[in-house]
Order: sequence, then structure tokens, then C-alpha cells
Amino acid sequence: MGLYLKEEIHTEGLSRSIENFSRFLQVASLCQSEQVNFTQVGSDAQIPPRTIIDYFHILEDTLVGHLLPAFLKTKTRKAMSSAKFYFFDIGIGNAILKRKEIATGTPEYGKNLEQLIFLELCAFKDYKRKELEISYWRSTSKFEVDFVLELGTKIFGIEVKAKSNPSARDYKGLNALAEEFPKLQKICVCTCSSSRKNSDNISLIPVNKFLIMLWNEELF
Repeated sequence: MGLYLKEEIHTEGLSRSIENFSRFLQVASLCQSEQVNFTQVGSDAQIPPRTIIDYFHILEDTLVGHLLPAFLKTKTRKAMSSAKFYFFDIGIGNAILKRKEIATGTPEYGKNLEQLIFLELCAFKDYKRKELEISYWRSTSKFEVDFVLELGTKIFGIEVKAKSNPSARDYKGLNALAEEFPKLQKICVCTCSSSRKNSDNISLIPVNKFLIMLWNEELF
């Protein structure tokens, strides 16, 4: 990957900025599964925000990274418009940050699980449902849904939790989004042992079962 990126940077006329780009990659690795604040990333990497935006676009152009757009169709709760960032492979960020193991129950484990689901959704879109729209939602009042899927008139809200028994606090974003979209199909992908629906009509689905259902096209 290093050679691939080096060639792309040279093509873009940025060959004198390899050191800056390396610092950028370090900071970008900390942004995985997070909403991107280009100004903050630039400050942390000591690089102008405009250059940071160009660097993220290089990652997209080379298929090394993805910027997940925000879902902006809510009216009652104003949505934030910044994208979220993911590398194309879970191992990239961990390798850059020299993480050899991710312990269960840590914030890093949860972010990696979210990234896994995102990459599977992207692969499913590319291979089976190119018309599928994938975004995420976060309101200015901090309600958030990890993934919003739109397929025709159907809309799905997916929250990913590295927990076997998510609480109401874990899916309050789903309920908030459902207030504006009553037909929203609410899904919480988690580490529970079996699928079930809770009192808020949210489908709690184990990770492996969700992936099987996704690729068997049982969700849509």
C-alpha cells in the first residue's frame, strides 16, 4: 500500500509532501468510524485544512479510504453534514497505529466492529444492489445512527454495538430518527446470542446472523 500511495502522491504533484502525508495518515487512522473535522485533523497533523481535504480525496480516489456522507433529510432535528471516514480494510488503521490486538470491550473494538459492518454493506452494494444508498445520521443535538440505508421507498436505520445486551441508551438515535420516518426499519447489530425484537420494535441481530441475512438478501 505504501508504494501505491507514494505513486499516487507523486502523480498528484505532492511528492515533496511525503512527510506531511505520513503524519496525515497517522491522524486519519485515529478518525476511523468517526465524523471528520478537517480543521481539527489539520491542526493535529500540522497541515492546512485545505490540504487535508485533498489528502482524504486521494484516499478515496485510490480506493484506500471511504468518506461516508451524512443523511440530511431530517426536518425536525437538524443534521450535521460532515462525512465519516473508514479505511477499505480494518487492518490498515491498526497497522499504522501499531495495534496488534484489539481487546473485546474496548472503544477500539466497537469501532472496528462498526467498520466491519460498513465494509460489508459497501461490498453488498457493489455486488448486488448498486441502487442502495448508504449514509449515516447525526443531529446537532447529538442523536446518531451509524448507518442509514435507502432502497427505493424503504429506509433502514442500523446501529452497531459491541454488546450482548444493548440498552435503550444505545439505540436512542434509532428512535429519534423514527420520529421523523415512522416506517423506518430499526436494526441493532450486536453480539447477542440470538435475534429478537425489543419493546421499541428494534430488531436485535447477532453480527454473524446479520451478515448472512444481508448477503442472502433477506433484509430488503
